[in-house]
Formats: sequence, C-alpha cells, structure tokens
Amino acid sequence: MFVSPTVVVLSISLVAYAFPQEKGVRIVAPPKPSNTGILQIPDHAHPYIAPGSHDLRGPCPGLNTLANHGYLPRNGVASFAEIIDGTTKGFNMDYDLASGFAAFGILASGNAYLDKLSIGLDTPLIPPLPGKIDGPKTRGLGFHGRFEGDISMTRQDVAIGDNNRFQPELFDELLSFVARYGNDSTVTGPKSIVNEESLSLFRKKRFEESQANNPKLQYPTGRLFRSYGESGFALKFFANGTDDTLSVPTMTSFFRNERFPAHWYRSSSPGTLAAVGVHTNNILTLNPVPAGYKAPNGTYVLDTTTVDDCFLYNNLAGDNVPGALLNTTGVLKENVDFLLNTINNLFSGCPAAVPHAGPNV
Repeated sequence: MFVSPTVVVLSISLVAYAFPQEKGVRIVAPPKPSNTGILQIPDHAHPYIAPGSHDLRGPCPGLNTLANHGYLPRNGVASFAEIIDGTTKGFNMDYDLASGFAAFGILASGNAYLDKLSIGLDTPLIPPLPGKIDGPKTRGLGFHGRFEGDISMTRQDVAIGDNNRFQPELFDELLSFVARYGNDSTVTGPKSIVNEESLSLFRKKRFEESQANNPKLQYPTGRLFRSYGESGFALKFFANGTDDTLSVPTMTSFFRNERFPAHWYRSSSPGTLAAVGVHTNNILTLNPVPAGYKAPNGTYVLDTTTVDDCFLYNNLAGDNVPGALLNTTGVLKENVDFLLNTINNLFSGCPAAVPHAGPNV
C-alpha cells in the first residue's frame, strides 16, 4: 500500500501537536536583593488587579496577594526565581527562607523539569513530569496533602468543605477571638491588635471543630507544625513594618481581600525562619493540641512522633517530596539536586533528607 509522504508528515505533526515535548529548564539561584529595609508596599508598578476567571489562586493568602499585585505572575504560575523575587520584595522575606520555600513548593507540588509551580490547583499551563512519575497531573499548592492540609486558618478541611477558597465564617471566628483577647491600639482601637494568645485560642478552637466534624481528619505531627506555622507567618509577615503589629484592618485586607493594605510597610529587616519559628512555637505552646488522625471507628489516634531540631526539615524534604525524583537524569536530576540542597541550606546542620513520598495521584 502506498502512503503519501504528505500524509506521513501530517501524521507526525499531529502527534507532536497532541503530545508536545518541552525542553527542560535549568533552575538557577537569582541574585540576592540589594534593598532589605523597610519599604512601602505596593509601589506604583504593582497595583491591585482582581484575578480573572482563569487566574490561579490557592490556600495561601500571602501568595494570592502577591499575585493580585503582580509581585508574582498574575496568572498564578511562577518559577523558582519569581517566587523568591516576589516574596523578598513584597514581604521582605529572608532570601534563604524564600529560596527554601520556593524549592519545596516546586519539588512537592510543581514541575521541577520545567521550573513551574501553580499557587492554586492543576492547570494545563503546567504538564506532568516526564513519564508522569509523580502522577497524571502537576497538582499545585492547592492539592490536599503535601502543602495544603487539614485545620487551616481560613480554609475548610478537604473532607468537609472547600480547602482552597477563603471561608468568611472561619475568618469571622478568628476576628471574634481577637475581639476578646487581642491587644489595644491608640490607632485602630481596643482589642484590635492580633497577638499570639488570640491566634493560639483560635487554633485550638479550629482543632476542636475539625475533631467534631471531620471523620477523615488527618493531623500528623508534620501537618500540625506546618499549620501553626501559617499563624506564625501571618504574624511576622503581615504586620505593618512601621510598628511591627498586625491590626484587624490589616489582617482583613490580606485574608479577606487578598490585597496589600493602604499605608502598609514591609518589615525593616528580612523575616527569617527563626523569627517565624518563635511565633509558631509560642502560639502552639500557649494552648497545645495533640497530633493524630481519625480512625474509621471515629477514634482520634495520637501521633507520637519524636520531634527534634531536624524534624521539620525531614517532614518537608523527606515525607512530602516524591521519591521518584531520585531516579531521574539530565536537567531534571540537576534541578532536583539543586532544589534539595536549597532546602537543606535552610536547615543547616541537618543530614540530607531522603525524599520518599509516593505519587501525587
């Protein structure tokens, strides 16, 4: 049977169109910022623009805010360098912390071959890893498990509600705790300053709610520390740099509106992991709750994992990074090694973690 060369070429073209092969992108560290002092944010080059219907947003109000102002790409798909640039400029996040955060995000929830991460859910803009070694889709930060998890501040548990979009009733509950236990301000009024006590009591209440309402609650030790870290991040990075306090109007602008408040200044010095850790530890120890999970019979089974100085590092780079990334070659392997080293650099003194998470299906 004779087959026309034209038909052959057309067939090959159609296959290539349907299954495009993108070249890998070598990830490199961006330069460190030259200005790490107090600065009014946003500047004129970064006005607030509400996200369009196809723009990706997710469970992190800080990243959503950066995208709404163009400090991150407004479509919600960012590279390693763009995440570092956006978080250091917008929030004066310490360079090493921003780098470790970006590295973890791309390894756990993004595409390390193409240097892309969705701050929301999966998107056609980010194909799966070569060979689909981490599942059929690149899930994004909003997918339940590695980054997003149960007992969030303003998102519901995935088993009982929307775990990505802002939930007004949860934020109103947070405001009620600040109204009872917050600090006073001569500017914003009595009980209008968010403090560790109000956040701690609110988080305990959220734990009790999830225990009562979520039959599939998953709250292992790693997730517990990361969820309390959300509050530590908010207290450190959302505070106005003019007085280092987080007022109710400022918190409302970030959480409810996902935009920088008027007359807001980032911190006068870069926010480090250690600084976030102090807030996180204080919020947890004021009103501690136990890590664990709900068994099928409804019993809450305690997680008795031992916590040491390297626990958080191993939870991030070990428990939540797919083990399949270790069996890669070429540009992907170079990127994986670079990103793992970047996370390790944030936790100096810890032996290198071994990724062992299963596919993100």
